[in-house]
Amino acid sequence: MAFETLLSPIKIGSVTVKNRVVMAPMGVGFAPGENKINDAYVKYFEARAKGGQGLIITPVATIDDTTCGIAEPGAFNLTEPEDVEGIRRIADAVHQYGAKVSVQLCHPDRQSMTFWNHDQQPVAPSAEPENEFLQMPRELSIDEIHSIVKKFARSASYAVQGGADGVELHAAHGYLINEFCSPRANHRTDMYGGSFENRMRFLTEIIHAVKEVLPEDRFLVVRMNVMDDVEGGITLEEGKKMARYIESLGVDALSFSAGTYSCKFTLIEPQLFAEGCRTSWLSEMKGVVNIPVIAVNHVKRPAFAEEMLREGLCDLVGLGRQMMADPEWTNKTAAGKADQIRYCISCGACINCSGRGEMLRCSVNPCMSKETVYTEESFVKNGDGRKVVVIGGGPAGLEAAELAARKGFSVTLFEKEGRLGGCFDLPRTAPYMEKMGWSVDAFGARAIAAGVKIVLNHEISSAEEIRQMNPYAVILATGGKQISLKLPGIEKAHVVEAADVYLNPDRYTGRTAVVIGSGFTGLEVAELLAAKGNTVKIFELDDEIGKRISGDGSVKNKSALLEHLAELNVGMYPSTNTLEIRDTEVIAENTEDKTKTAFTADLIVQALGYRPDNHLAEVFKDCAEKVIEIGDCTGIGNIIGATTDAYEAVWNL
Repeated sequence: MAFETLLSPIKIGSVTVKNRVVMAPMGVGFAPGENKINDAYVKYFEARAKGGQGLIITPVATIDDTTCGIAEPGAFNLTEPEDVEGIRRIADAVHQYGAKVSVQLCHPDRQSMTFWNHDQQPVAPSAEPENEFLQMPRELSIDEIHSIVKKFARSASYAVQGGADGVELHAAHGYLINEFCSPRANHRTDMYGGSFENRMRFLTEIIHAVKEVLPEDRFLVVRMNVMDDVEGGITLEEGKKMARYIESLGVDALSFSAGTYSCKFTLIEPQLFAEGCRTSWLSEMKGVVNIPVIAVNHVKRPAFAEEMLREGLCDLVGLGRQMMADPEWTNKTAAGKADQIRYCISCGACINCSGRGEMLRCSVNPCMSKETVYTEESFVKNGDGRKVVVIGGGPAGLEAAELAARKGFSVTLFEKEGRLGGCFDLPRTAPYMEKMGWSVDAFGARAIAAGVKIVLNHEISSAEEIRQMNPYAVILATGGKQISLKLPGIEKAHVVEAADVYLNPDRYTGRTAVVIGSGFTGLEVAELLAAKGNTVKIFELDDEIGKRISGDGSVKNKSALLEHLAELNVGMYPSTNTLEIRDTEVIAENTEDKTKTAFTADLIVQALGYRPDNHLAEVFKDCAEKVIEIGDCTGIGNIIGATTDAYEAVWNL
C-alpha cells in the first residue's frame, strides 16, 4: 500500500501540514513540581517530529494556576510571559523536521485535585462532583468565568509568541469547557446554563477571545466530545449540532473524541477493544462539517489509518499511545517498513505509571521518557563485528539482539520453539488480541532488518556448544516456565497448560473446562475457550477474581475482560482451592466455609503464571567475557521490565 492519502498534505486554516498524521495530545507529566517545559519535554516532541508526523499537539497547557486549573502534576504552565521561551524551545525542535505544532489549552474543572493545585478547591459550572473518586467542586461566579475566558486568550497569545502554529481548545473529556456544554454537568440558571445557546456561551466567548489574538497565519482547533457517553450528557445528535455550531464560529478544524472520567472505557480504550472501535459514531459524523476533522480511533496500523481517510471518517488521523510506542511510525510507513513499527498493545503500562505519578514508560518502547538519555550523540557503535549469542526469542531477547546488531556486533539468536515471542506472543489467538501478534512480528522484523541471524527450533543447553562459537557476550533471555500444581490427577491427559490452548484453540471445543488462576493469562484463556463454545469456570485461590492485577491501566483492562467473560457466561469461583483432578470432575474446596464440591470438567487449564527460568546462568558463566541475564529469567515478570532491562543492558555493552 502506498498510503497516498495518509502521506498527502492538507491545510488547516492557512497552515499547510505535510501529512495527515497527528500526534494526539497525551499527558506525560515531565515537569512535576516545577510545571515548566524542560529538556524531557523538548526531546520527547523532537523525537516525534523527527519521526515524520505532520502535526504535533502538546499535552494540556495550564492556562490558570489560580482557580484550580492544573490538570495534572507534571503539566506545564502557560500563564506568564516567561513561559513563552519553553514553547519556543518545543516549536524550534519540531519545526526543524518540517512538522507543525499546536498547543492544547485546557482548564480541568472538577476533574482536578487540590493537592496539585496549591490546596485550591476544584471548580465547575455547577457544584456537583464528576464521580465518587473526585472532590466536590464549587460553582464558578460570573466574574470568574469572564476571567478564565481572558486567560484562555492570554495563553493562546503566549503560544503563538513562542512560535506555535496553532492552538487547540480542549472542550472534551469532562474538562471545564465540555462541562459547560453538557446538560449533565451544567445546571446553571443564568446566561451560561439551560438552553443550548447558553451552554455554548462559555466556549463561544473563548473562541472569540482567542481568535482576536491569533494571527492570520495560525490556526484554531477545538477538540470536542461527539458524545459524553454517560447518562444525561451530550448525545450523538447534540454532538452533531455542536459541531455545526462551532464551525459557524470560524474555527479552522475540529477534533472528535468522546467520554469523561465517569466512562469505563470510552475515554481510553482498554486492550480488549479492537482497532477502529470508534468507527460507528465517527461514521455518523461524516459530512456534518466542511472544515478538516481530526479523529482518534484506537489506530495502530498505517493501513487502517489510510482506510479511515479513504472512507471519509476524518481528514487527519490522531495517534495517541501509538506515538509513545513508536515515534518513527510515519517514517517507517513512508519507507515501506510498516512491518517494523513498534505496535502499541494497549496494555496500560503508560497509564499505570501516570497513576503512580511516575514518568511514563512504554512496554514496547524502552526509550519512552528517556529521550534525553538514549540519544544519537550518546549511542556508541562499538561492536566491531564481535560475536554475541542471544538465547531466547521473547521480547527481551529480540530487543537485546536488535540493539546489539545496531551497535555493530555479529548477533545470533537461538529460540528453542518454532516461533518467536515466548509467552508474550501467546494471546494473539484470544479475542481482540491480534495486536499482540502484530507487536511480536515487528520485534522479529526489526531484529532481522538490523542484521540478527535467528535460529528457531534450536535449544542450546551445553557450554561446549557456546564455546565453539567463541562469543564476546552471551545474553540469556530464557524467560520463565509456567507454574504447575502438585496435586492428585495433575498428570492426566486432559490437564493442559494455558500455552496449549493459546497455540491450538480449535482443538478445544465442546468441552466443560476449568481454568485454574485468574491473572491476565487465566482470564484471557477463559475468554478464548468460552468464545470457542466451551463451558468455562475460573477457580481462584484469592478471595477476588483478578485480585493481583493492579495499576490504573491494568485494572481497566481487567474490568473489560470481566465484563466480556460475564457476557460469555463464564463462571467465577474465588476462594476456591483445587484439591484433586479426576477423569470427568474436579474436587475443589471453598477456603472460607471449607465445603468441598465436585465440579464436572473434562478439560483443566493451568494458568498460574510463570517462574524465572535461569538454569543456564550457571552453565554458561565461563563461556564468554560477558554473560548477561535479562528479562523474565531474572524475575522481572512483565513486558515493560523485560524490554527496558534488555535495552539498558545492551546499551551499556
